[in-house]
Parts: sequence; structure tokens; C-alpha cells
Amino acid sequence: MFHVWLLEPNQASNRENDEQARRDSEDIEADLDREVVMIVKSEIICYRRKVRGRNKGMKELRYLVKSKGCGEDENTWQQPEGMTNGQEEGERFHRENPEMPGQQEVE
Repeated sequence: MFHVWLLEPNQASNRENDEQARRDSEDIEADLDREVVMIVKSEIICYRRKVRGRNKGMKELRYLVKSKGCGEDENTWQQPEGMTNGQEEGERFHRENPEMPGQQEVE
């Protein structure tokens, strides 16, 4: 908690050309469509969703993915459907790590 009297008014920037350059939509989409280098681990996410007025238990498979050109601290959790070349990587990951949760546990 803090007190209102600790707040200070916003100061305008003194720097010239303080605006960020606009990015094309292709650049943004390219950032989102990263090629999967390696799947680090998998997990099943369980949650409840209201379907036709009733709460229904749902399960989803997620992979912790290392993407091409990204460091270890930039690994992201992704659904199998959202990964480029994810089908092949998912199959290889489960062959090498049969103890990790997979699609058969979701269905």
C-alpha cells in the first residue's frame, strides 16, 4: 500500500524523436511464428469452462518450447496446434521422453 501524497505528476520527455518506430504486420507475425528447435517438457493443464450452463472439466496439452534464434530465458509454453513443425517435434519428444504427459492423456 502507498499513500497518494507520494505520487508525483508525470514529466514530459525531453528527448527528441521519442516515438517508437511503427512495425509492419508481417514483422509482428514473423515474431509469433517461430520455428521450434526443441521441446523442453510437456504438461497437462486442467481447468473448468462453462458449456451450455454447466461447468465442464477441460484438459489441454502444452509444450515448453525452445524456438530458433531465442535464448533459454525466452522459452514459451505453446499448444501443439500453434507450433510450426510441432507435429514432428512432438512425436520425437515423446519417443525420447515416454514418461512425459502426451496427447493420449488429454483425450
